[in-house]
Amino acid sequence: MISPHKALLSRFYFIGVGATIVGILVVAILNLATPLEFVIARLQAIRQGGDILWIHVVAFRFSILCLLAAFACIPFLAILKHVLSPISKCLLLKDRHQSLPPPLEQKAKQRLINLPFIMVPVNIVFWVFIPLVIFGGAFAINKIDLTTAITFSLRSTMVGFVSSAILFFGIESHSRKVLIPLFFPTGELSLVEGTAKLSILKRLRAFYRIGSLIPLANIVLTLFVLYLQVNAETVSAKTYGQGVLIFSLVVFILFFLGSGILNRLISRSIADPINGILDAMKEIKKGNYQTRVNVVSNDEVGILGDATNKMIQSLAEKKLLRDAFGKYVAPEVRDEIISGRIPLDGEFKDVTILFADLRNFTPMTQANDPKEMVRILNDYFKEMSAAIKARSGLILQFLGDEIYAVFGAPVSCKDHPSNAFLTALDMEERLNDLNQRFARQGRPLLSHGIGIHTGQVLAANIGSPERLSYLLVGDAVNLASRLQTLTRELGARIILSAQTKRYLPEDHTRNLLIQHPPPVLIKGLETKVDIYLIK
Repeated sequence: MISPHKALLSRFYFIGVGATIVGILVVAILNLATPLEFVIARLQAIRQGGDILWIHVVAFRFSILCLLAAFACIPFLAILKHVLSPISKCLLLKDRHQSLPPPLEQKAKQRLINLPFIMVPVNIVFWVFIPLVIFGGAFAINKIDLTTAITFSLRSTMVGFVSSAILFFGIESHSRKVLIPLFFPTGELSLVEGTAKLSILKRLRAFYRIGSLIPLANIVLTLFVLYLQVNAETVSAKTYGQGVLIFSLVVFILFFLGSGILNRLISRSIADPINGILDAMKEIKKGNYQTRVNVVSNDEVGILGDATNKMIQSLAEKKLLRDAFGKYVAPEVRDEIISGRIPLDGEFKDVTILFADLRNFTPMTQANDPKEMVRILNDYFKEMSAAIKARSGLILQFLGDEIYAVFGAPVSCKDHPSNAFLTALDMEERLNDLNQRFARQGRPLLSHGIGIHTGQVLAANIGSPERLSYLLVGDAVNLASRLQTLTRELGARIILSAQTKRYLPEDHTRNLLIQHPPPVLIKGLETKVDIYLIK
């Protein structure tokens, strides 16, 4: 039973042998179809010997052709085996589930990318050297004339170019389908040093030159040799024209098939990776950021595929950040910030600021298990954050057990005083529900104070170049914080300034017991502040 890694590599040997044998058959067919004097004389001599002799000669020539193909393939396969050695060793270790030594893995990756570029020059050397030896030897022993030897040798080399091109793209196709995904699961072939690459432009030029120019060169070469050898006295124009027509048809059929194979290989080498990128774009459009491009080359398409994968990764990270950002602010606030429609370099805004602080939380942490207090604090923040986000508030900071939030920034909102006040009422309801749950669980109960003030602030990104925070600067921030602190002294749950109360509709406060004490003097301020209490 053949091992898995040998099965992966055996395809390369079949491609090499197949391309060589097909090339030799094409050379033989072209030579037999060429109406040179030498070929015509030989065929007439064979036919004069009778049908049996004809069959024997054809069988003999076919046997010689097979031996020639085998002879040509042996050194090629030996070199291919040597070139594949690092890849074979890595696959063997993979079969055994063993780790790959970094130097061996790096060498295998280089060989895998360079494999077509290594084997094609080797193949071309064979196609130059072997026809030269065979037809040069035939001329040396007077089997063929010099013109025919040169013609057959040059034409064999030109066919060899087509065979080598098919070999190149055949090896590349198998590598891309099986081995490259195995050695490069994340792509990035272009980062491997010491490798060659074939650009899209060069691929198209190669197809044009090999698929079009070589067949034309074959026809021109043969017609030129026929021009030199034709004898008007012995060959009629009809016979000459018939021979040229047959030869042209044979060239057309052979190179039509060869260029068709080459066209399929080259077009797929370009189209398949591009279609992979287009498919990934469709998935991205659907919102699927788990997709990725299967990068199998180090040319422009491969680099584009790597860039696409990085783009997908970046989009996935941005989506993750966007979703995470949405946990802290309302979705509409998040979208405004991400879209860039909000200036973050500083602007004066009328906003409403809310501070909420847990009472007696520090003594509570000293009397209870720290981990339990962290869970309690997280449950509290979860409920309060939901209340703030529900009315388009932005939580700027969690300051220990205190919440610092703003309404009306960065997205402007004319109802920000009402939103802040209704949020405070919702926070009270949520805290009551949370305490009922804590009471059933035997956990400590919480209480807090909330301060609310409306005024003008400077809103901007503030901090160092490495770390910025969206913050508010101004007396309004300090006053809101002081009002929250004042809730402890006055025994109030919520204190709001007169500036905030002024903007509240009557239906917001109609059923609430709101007290309006005399203006109070607050630390840090020279004038007294007009406030409203909810106890």
